[in-house]
Amino acid sequence: MRLAEAGWHTTIAARSAEGLEQAVARARDAGLELHPQQVDVTDEDSVRALFDRVAADGPLHLCVNNAGANSSRLLVKPARGDRPLQRYPLADWENTLRLCLTGVFLTGREAAAAMVEAGVPGTIVQISSAARGGAYGQSGYSAAKSGVDALTRTWALELAGHGIRVVGVAPGVISSEALHHHCERDPRHADYMERLRERIPARRWAEVREIADAVLFAAENSYLTGTTLEVDGGGLPDRV
Repeated sequence: MRLAEAGWHTTIAARSAEGLEQAVARARDAGLELHPQQVDVTDEDSVRALFDRVAADGPLHLCVNNAGANSSRLLVKPARGDRPLQRYPLADWENTLRLCLTGVFLTGREAAAAMVEAGVPGTIVQISSAARGGAYGQSGYSAAKSGVDALTRTWALELAGHGIRVVGVAPGVISSEALHHHCERDPRHADYMERLRERIPARRWAEVREIADAVLFAAENSYLTGTTLEVDGGGLPDRV
């Protein structure tokens, strides 16, 4: 909604129709308008169809490339009692990279194609993560978000001649409904997250609006490209 507040004509895209309806309703309650579109960012045809529909409203000037889901898994867990040694499932690895990296690639590619074809300058803002440098239990997610950083730098070089900027935003932990619900359901996770929070210099989680403000800054600062903004309260520890 932050972009709509700032005057951008804003299309919001997601896989969940219910989630889109909720976002549109929240915006409407705030006196704002969002234009919903369903998309599966892991499906090439779905992503291309999304940008075809967006083009019907006029040239694309900004794409916020935000796709991701996260779960914690160790590479291996040693045998204990009757439980054998456990390995990080290949299917989980592939699913994480398909959503968090391939989804970003497909969306960014089609956004760039739309801008180049229309002959207009534009900006692609990529949502990375403070975990991209490596984080305990985050093999797939960290690898994917590190890949997003590499795409950001590469595309900034390739697209500069077309007047297209590419900027990353790397949030730390965000104080979200999903985080609070997880902590309420799992006291062990809540304890872990509290110990993690105490080791962040800012001593608190990011608010959603603080991340949105960073995205808006990246979208509107015309000399910013090929870099990733750290919005992580001073940095996350490698492990608690």
